[in-house]
Amino acid sequence: MGGSLPRPPKGQSHWPWLHPQERSSFASPTPWDDSGMDYYSYEDPSMTDTTEIPGSQHPPHQLCDYHHCRHLQPACTELSRETGCMCPGVTGPDVPPEPPQLGAVHVTEFGATLHWCAPSSTVSEYQLMYQADGGPPTVGPVFNSTFRMGVLGELHPSTSYLVCIMAANQAGTSPTDNGSRAHGPCRNIRTLAPQLPYAYVAAGVAAMLVLVVVIALAWHFGLRLWGSPRSGCWEPCMAAGVIYSG
Repeated sequence: MGGSLPRPPKGQSHWPWLHPQERSSFASPTPWDDSGMDYYSYEDPSMTDTTEIPGSQHPPHQLCDYHHCRHLQPACTELSRETGCMCPGVTGPDVPPEPPQLGAVHVTEFGATLHWCAPSSTVSEYQLMYQADGGPPTVGPVFNSTFRMGVLGELHPSTSYLVCIMAANQAGTSPTDNGSRAHGPCRNIRTLAPQLPYAYVAAGVAAMLVLVVVIALAWHFGLRLWGSPRSGCWEPCMAAGVIYSG
């Protein structure tokens, strides 16, 4: 986990927080399209020809097994250093990161789980940010650069929030928006209404069934003990041989 993110100057903000105007849908993560990206080899950045040289002992350079949206994804430079594979190009640590792409958001009564895809930038850490409708922005938890998933807790039920994922490095923090842009870094969500725990419901139903059974048994044994109302005699009378007709 990294340290705290750089703070904006007093009276200014890195984040253009706006009140959500409408609730956007909880879209599933969109596969990262890297077809237009440039790739490089960590060991030899100038090598772009993947044709194997005749008689060479080394295999041709291949793309690294790296995906921007994979949780706990090691840095591509580490993969390239180990295998000589080629990585997609990224901006350096002296350039503020581009915004991550926020994917699926799973909402509960008191929290939300966010999934995101990394930008084509050097990232040292990620940070969640959230803002209740009409409230101030709140800094959420910080995650290291391998994370692509994080959980926001301590939210209120039936409340609208603007949630964002931000990337940071030594040059600064990625920008945010108002949640209206598709595949942007922010999303407008609403937590679920309070739900009665299933255990309480089950306990209530079981108690009602037990009460019905107890009443039925009491009625049954009461009739056997006191006799039929039509006979007008208790069981002791019948045991003594006293028989009443009609």
